[in-house]
Amino acid sequence: MFERFRGAGTVLAGSLALLLAACGGGGGGGGSGPNGSAKSCSEQFSAEAAQADSTSCQPEYYTQCDSLDLRLPVNSMNPSECTKDGADGGVVAEKGSAGGTSYDMVRPANGGKKGLYVALHWRSGNGATMINNMRLSELAKARDLTVVAPDSPYKILAIALSDWDYEGAPEVISAVIADAKARAGLPNDVPVILAGVSSGAAAANRFFCAGNTGIKGLLLVASGKISEAESTECLSAAAAAAKAATVSPVAVVLVEGSSDPAYEDTVVNYGHFRTINGCPGAGTTVVLNEQVDINYSNNCGSGHGAAMVTVKDSGHNWPGMDRPIPPNPLTDLIPGGSSSGAMSIFGKVSYSFDATLQGYDLVRSLD
Repeated sequence: MFERFRGAGTVLAGSLALLLAACGGGGGGGGSGPNGSAKSCSEQFSAEAAQADSTSCQPEYYTQCDSLDLRLPVNSMNPSECTKDGADGGVVAEKGSAGGTSYDMVRPANGGKKGLYVALHWRSGNGATMINNMRLSELAKARDLTVVAPDSPYKILAIALSDWDYEGAPEVISAVIADAKARAGLPNDVPVILAGVSSGAAAANRFFCAGNTGIKGLLLVASGKISEAESTECLSAAAAAAKAATVSPVAVVLVEGSSDPAYEDTVVNYGHFRTINGCPGAGTTVVLNEQVDINYSNNCGSGHGAAMVTVKDSGHNWPGMDRPIPPNPLTDLIPGGSSSGAMSIFGKVSYSFDATLQGYDLVRSLD
């Protein structure tokens, strides 16, 4: 009944809309806020800031875009408008194509120059729904980013069931990144963060293991077991140490719900990423609001850190996602039955951690 956990390609869920915009910062790299003051944890999240004062690092809600509230649990054709208190939120959307697929792009009307964030959807999702459910318009505005969410061109059994976890994914991702940079007028050295959820996380790992360079970091959410396929063997126990000498390590953040059946696989993958990045010891663990454990190392030999966020009150999903309400008692129990996602069967969606803003900031704090 369930989709396989190896690629973590399960579909995401439909239910309660609770938007959280979280601790995060301007481009992820600076240390100054308005008038040159130091940024607060709500402006730029990091594990160190949470360790110093976890009460100041709680997720915040509705900071840039209003909640989408009730939507039909089907894939969106276009990103929803970002509005704030009934007014235009200042985020523009457009479409592009590259690598044999199409993509949706959102960015601030007069910005988006601080980085490129590439978001890979779950099995049977699409780019527009990824932007809507994962609140990526809010991320674009809050962090002054260009966000690109491509549709996977790969269809399972030649039917309309898009899946990113396939052999040709790295080439498509590379083409999308190049085209998006040109379309948005971004310099070639702009920081690129590659994020994925479920099978999208597996594809992000394929991209890394294929030796593709030019990215600053990986954000892998609900990734599950992603080390069996030949193209991801760099995360096998035998290959991790050797891979450290053959690839350009990048900052890596894994976010996983402890109720996800594939949780232990993610723990294993985290250990391999630590080996690749040359992270010593067992790392430091920070507890955030009693529901979130963040184990991290930023003193790694490669110069790039690694972190694993364990969300205790979450299942196989994206913590902090905006979901349609009310829950559908039929499709929520059928993986693939709702293209907004049938994730409640794997544990509820948590709002104790925001994989959108906090996840992005955490990656940037480790690069």
